[in-house]
This record gives sequence, C-alpha cells and structure tokens, in this order.
Amino acid sequence: MKIQARFILFFTLLVILMNGVAFYLFHSSQRTIDDYHTSFERFIVLNEISQQTNTVYEAMNTYLTARTQTELTAYATERKILSQEKEDLLDIVKNEGNDQIVTNYENMIESFLLECDITVQAFQRQEINQYSGHLNEAAQISTFIQETTLTLINSELTDYRTFYNEMDQKSSYLQWMGISLFVSMIIFSFLMAFWFSRGITKPIHELAAAAKKLARGDFTANKVVVKSRSELQLLAETFYRMQENIQGLIIEMKQKSELDQLLKEMELKSLQSQMNPHFLFNTLNTISRRAYIEGAEQTSELIESVAALLRYNLGNLAKDVTLKDELTIVREYFFIQKSRFGERVKFDVIADENVLDCKIPVLTLQPIVENAFIHGVETYEEGGEIMIRIYAEQDDVIIEVADNGVGMETTRLSQLFSNDEHSLIGNRQGHSTGLGMQNVKKRIELFSQQAGSMTVHSSKEVGTTVRLNLPYRKQKGDEQFA
Repeated sequence: MKIQARFILFFTLLVILMNGVAFYLFHSSQRTIDDYHTSFERFIVLNEISQQTNTVYEAMNTYLTARTQTELTAYATERKILSQEKEDLLDIVKNEGNDQIVTNYENMIESFLLECDITVQAFQRQEINQYSGHLNEAAQISTFIQETTLTLINSELTDYRTFYNEMDQKSSYLQWMGISLFVSMIIFSFLMAFWFSRGITKPIHELAAAAKKLARGDFTANKVVVKSRSELQLLAETFYRMQENIQGLIIEMKQKSELDQLLKEMELKSLQSQMNPHFLFNTLNTISRRAYIEGAEQTSELIESVAALLRYNLGNLAKDVTLKDELTIVREYFFIQKSRFGERVKFDVIADENVLDCKIPVLTLQPIVENAFIHGVETYEEGGEIMIRIYAEQDDVIIEVADNGVGMETTRLSQLFSNDEHSLIGNRQGHSTGLGMQNVKKRIELFSQQAGSMTVHSSKEVGTTVRLNLPYRKQKGDEQFA
C-alpha cells in the first residue's frame, strides 16, 4: 500500500472512531433527555388536568350565577380544553404500571364532564332539584379527580426517583465511559502512529545505514526488505540494484585496469621480442642459407612468413581476433621453425572448421606454441612433435597444444605461471613474443569474465599438454553472440 493511501486510511479510521464515539455519547445523552422530558411531561399533563377540572367547575358555577351567553361560551371552551387534555392523558401518562388507575382517572373525567353538561341542561330547563343534585355530583367527582391526580403524581414521583437514580448512574457510567474511550482513543492513536511511523522510518534507517556503508566503499550491506508494497519497497529495490551495479562497475574497472596493464606488458615484451637479436639472427641466418642452397621461391615464402609474424606481433594488441587468425599466424611460426629445424620437429593441426570464428584474445596461441617448442622439443635431434587440436565441447571451444618434449616437474610448472619475470629469463632466448604463460592465462580469464580456463599437464620425458577452455563467442557485425 502506498504511503499516501496509508495516511488516508489511518486518518479515515481515526475520524470514524472519534465520530462513532461522539455519536454514541450524544445518542445516550439524547435518550436520557427524552426520558426526562417524557417524565416531566407526565407531571405537566396531570397538573393541567387537575387545574382544568377546577377551571371547568368554576366556569360552570359562573354561568349558573350570571346566566349570560358569554359565560356559557367560556364554559364550553374550558370544557373542550379538558376533553383534549383527557386524550393527552392516554398518550402520555398511561403505561403498563398505571393502566388501571389511569383508566379509572379517565372515566372520572368523562363522568365529571357528563355531570357538568347535565347540570347546565337542567339549569336551562329550570329544573332546580335536578340540576342541584348533578351539581353536587360534579363537585364530588372533581374532588375525586383532585385526589386521584395527587395519587398519580405521587406514583410518578416514586417512578421519577427510580428514574433519577438510574439516570444518575447512567450519567456516571457515560462519564467514565467517555473518559475511557478518550484514553483508549489516545492509546490507539499512539499505537497506530507508532506502527505507521515505524513502517516508514525503519526501512529509511536501514537504507541510511546501507548508504553509509556504501559511502565507505563497503558493499557487504544486506538487502533492505520492505514487506509493504509502497514507495519504500521501490526505493529499497532501486538502492539494492544501484549497489549491485556500482559493485559490478568497480569489478569491471578493476578487470579493465588489469587487462590494460597486461596489454601494456604485452606491447613492451612484444617490442623487446621483435628486437631480440638472437631470434632475428637465427631467422635471417636460415633465410641466408636457404637462399644459398635453393631458389628464390622458398626464400620468398620464408621472408613473407617472417614479415607476417612480425606484422601480427606489432599490431594492435588490445583487439580481439578470431581463432582462425591465431591459427594462421601459428602456421607461419611453424613454417619458420620447420625451415630452421627441418624434420627434427613435426607440426600438426587438427581443427574443427565450424568453431574457427570463435573470438579469442590476440597472441594467445603463439606464446603457448613457442613455450612448447623452446622448453619441450627444441633440444631434440629428431622425433619432436607439436600438435594443436581444436574442437567443440558442448557450448565451449577446446584448444589443446601438446608436445612430446622433455616435460616439466611441479616446481617447473609453478615457475611457468609465476609472475616473476626473471624466473625463466635464461630460457627465453628464442622467443618472438616474450609473453609468459601467466600473461596468457590472465588475459583468457579477463576476456571470458572468468568463464574460460587454462590448464597444463606435464610429465618428465613424456611431454606437456596445455588445454584452453573458452566459451564459444563469435562476432556478427558489431555485436558479439555467445
């Protein structure tokens, strides 16, 4: 959930809870007021009925005394008011607890009104004895109504006392409940705010700690895990990818720097090798003898091989070439050496034509072949053999350079891959490149991003086999495909 949505949800829940509590307290308070109003209204109705009964009786006596139409109209008006209040009595005062007494009370009011009407009618007919008796009856009923009103009021007071106690307890309960809800809301809001802020600040603190480590050059910081699907999750994942990219760039820069150093070393040693007087002397001496003994055609081929070899070694050492190019220059090297040593050394190449377009660092095969010739079979008077085998194995290209030379012991193998430039100095008099096996091995690893390898197997008086394992990469246009 996004941070904005979490904010909206949090405040919405808080507002709903606060409004719910306020509504509950208001509703409870309103119910108490309504109950109080209903109880108070009962007192008013009973009191008004009692007073209106006296008013009707007095209005009737006034009419009987004054005998005017005005007084009769006033009596009729007061009587109508009492009759209406009798209807209110049923709606407001009557309940299950006072049903019987209110019914009797209602009957008394009806009897009182009836006696009043009979009294007025008898008076209008001048029936003195009859209206006098009904007047007394109306007076007695009025007295009963007053007494019953007091009884109902006393009953209501008793009920009101109970109601008041309940209302007081309820008011106290609502007060404590309001305080409890208020405190609970504060605690709930605090917990929600703590949970919400912790969900935001914890990943931020972890990201800040990881950023400090990154600033110090420490890339061992663990990935910051954000469980909620929010902007912080995207930020943490982006930061982690940035950390990986920076680490990858640093490794790549180190590898490039190491490769540049190796290339500079190759250039220097290549130049030194090209100027190696012993190699040039032997080559030129061979060309001289061949020109003396044979015709100019073979001499021309030998010169062309030497020129191709020198041109290749003095070329751009930072570029990558195909395995076919490397194999071509090695054949030129073979041709030169066979011109020098004749049948003393036999050179064979068995290559799968389908993998010769594989990319390989420049000057990879020639130093290995030179090492096989100089340290393996150069001292042989006859029977020396150097074989190159190139074939595919799954997604890799395998290159094997094998000789049947004198072989090497474990110590000699260690020196072969040593970074000590002086460890083999006494045996490099015949090199054209001057590149060590360690240089070749490192360039293969850097070129293949540690996917390639170089291994050497050697036995004394049996021979040595150098095996290169390279990922099959070929170039189409300006893109490389693996």
